[in-house]
Amino acid sequence: MKGKYIFVAVIGILLLSSAMVISKDFDFQLISLENVSRYTEDRVAYQQIQLNEKQALASPRVDAAFASLLIIRDGKMYLIKDGYDNPAELETKRLLMEIQDQLTGNLSLNEINGKPDFIRITDRRIEVMKKVNEDFVTQNFGKFYTNVRDEFLTKHITLFRNLMIGRADSNIIVTRTPLPRLTKLGGAVDETKFAITVSARSRDEKIYYAEDADGDGITETLTVNINDGFHWGFKSGPNIIFIYQNKDPEIQKLIGNLTKDAYFGTEEEQTTLKKSMSKEFSPKKNVVSTNWDDKSIINRWVSDLVPQTD
Repeated sequence: MKGKYIFVAVIGILLLSSAMVISKDFDFQLISLENVSRYTEDRVAYQQIQLNEKQALASPRVDAAFASLLIIRDGKMYLIKDGYDNPAELETKRLLMEIQDQLTGNLSLNEINGKPDFIRITDRRIEVMKKVNEDFVTQNFGKFYTNVRDEFLTKHITLFRNLMIGRADSNIIVTRTPLPRLTKLGGAVDETKFAITVSARSRDEKIYYAEDADGDGITETLTVNINDGFHWGFKSGPNIIFIYQNKDPEIQKLIGNLTKDAYFGTEEEQTTLKKSMSKEFSPKKNVVSTNWDDKSIINRWVSDLVPQTD
């Protein structure tokens, strides 16, 4: 189906750039204003895809690196892109590379650089502006794009972290999977790395998912989805946030520690847990105590649990 892309890596283990990677399956469609299911409610969606060399070669008509910000407000739709490539130019470039026998996988003419180069605006599906020019789009909409993107992502990351802190009520699932070790020349074996995934459900039924697939300790994939019927085509992918294989340092600052914190715990989580224990183990039940870990207090409640009898 045109416009629909699937990248499968979970059934097997892929050898990518000399690193072993285990990743979840994802399918998605590029955000298209024509295919947006409805524009009658205000909302924001962010989609950022960065393909590896093997994926780019397998999907020559797909832009290998791009970010799209969709804003719907008062019946108008705003689609701003960073790293936009014309599909026809991508196909032409690949053809020339095949002729020259220089296939390297670098099928993206423009990279994500924080400077949007595409904007399209519609009012009740009627196009009122379309511009493909980095200087024009960045000068007129660049700050707006960056501020909306960062604020939107930050809000959802905060919500995700809150689900980690309250993990007993959020159905959070954290997995840590050892990756196959590579044997180097001379017989040396790399230290075992672990892929980490975390998923959680919010009270309003949003599903949050983050992944460190190559075990380097940095989250590269983040998705947020809600099953409310909003989409831009059949199996269009997560409808709130879809960041796949991030390589952008600015985005890494926002999402990079999510999987590590989910597995090892956050500072906020540790503070909350200690505060909870100061009430649960207090001499007076449910009253915060500053000396809840005092040996004499512990002696009392352990003695109640283990009464001494003849």
